[in-house]
Amino acid sequence: MSTYQGPATLVAGESEIAVEATLCASLSGEVRQWGGSVQTVDAGEALRAALAGGDVRIRFPDGQEGAVVATYTAIGNGRLRVSGSGTIPF
Repeated sequence: MSTYQGPATLVAGESEIAVEATLCASLSGEVRQWGGSVQTVDAGEALRAALAGGDVRIRFPDGQEGAVVATYTAIGNGRLRVSGSGTIPF
């Protein structure tokens, strides 16, 4: 199992949003899964509008990126749950 905790950037269309990420990856049979949560201070309409576009990626400080599905949690407007797809980027 691989984990990542630290800074990242959500990229949605033209928007880039700085976040603190807490992610983990696991292997379940032949399927690799990764995801976790991200926290941002920008919990306003700009964030909601950026995420509404559908194509969201998470970029790490080393330049690696991965596609994610981001959904809001009940723990406040700035926390998002992310589920990754494709190769684990961290």
